[in-house]
Amino acid sequence: MTVTANVENALSTVGVTVPDADAAANFFASLLGANRVVRSPGRASVPIGLSGVVDFVSADWPHQPPPRLVDIGTNHLCFTVGDIELAVSYLDSRSDVTVLGDVIEVPEGPIAGNKWVYFRSPWGDLFELQQWPEEPGYFHETQARLHHRREDIASALLPTCRGLDHTGYSVPDLDAAIARLVTAHSGTEVLRTDIAADRGFMTAQFDLDVEGTSRMAMVSVGDLNIELFEHHIGQQEAPRPLTANGGNFLTFRYGGAARLIPSSL
Repeated sequence: MTVTANVENALSTVGVTVPDADAAANFFASLLGANRVVRSPGRASVPIGLSGVVDFVSADWPHQPPPRLVDIGTNHLCFTVGDIELAVSYLDSRSDVTVLGDVIEVPEGPIAGNKWVYFRSPWGDLFELQQWPEEPGYFHETQARLHHRREDIASALLPTCRGLDHTGYSVPDLDAAIARLVTAHSGTEVLRTDIAADRGFMTAQFDLDVEGTSRMAMVSVGDLNIELFEHHIGQQEAPRPLTANGGNFLTFRYGGAARLIPSSL
């Protein structure tokens, strides 16, 4: 797996605050097949791709439960795989993770043919698996492209893992978030879609007792795919501070260095 040579020179850094940075980085790196973790007190960084880093930071309050996926500012990381059923079978065999619901295949729209499912990590955060078809629906609607990784990583514990597909965020204003990424950070809006889900679906697939609608978009910045959701599901909690479990940040050196938190996207 070819990765960023120097984490200090990474063009994008996805920062996530977790109960134990070392444990989270070890878990993430093993699934991804990353061959090294860069450690410092209270922090552990995993190089991804040619120019990115996922930076795990230990929380000041490690016993605080994670935020809900639909709360403002919540982040999730998604692995791309070549065979999602095989990957799910592996996760089901582990006692420290829980796969939520069933593998869902999107029937229509810009992400038609995409298969996805979420799973809960040992410390409670949600991660996602996605399997993209050779020609997603949006290929027929735009010349813009996300970064689709097509080669399995031999060293990954997660079968057919091909790398990090995207980092995802729940944002208060989808249009404003897209505009900031495109204008300030040389991003490219690739696709948008609207989603509606009833309470039964949300409970089964996300372990959430909510229902409502969401607006979703995907933006590419450099070689990082970013998924943005504006959820309309009733009351939402405010973003966590960076020192709290579930806090997070995003640093770019594209279009000028900037550190963002999701509430400012």
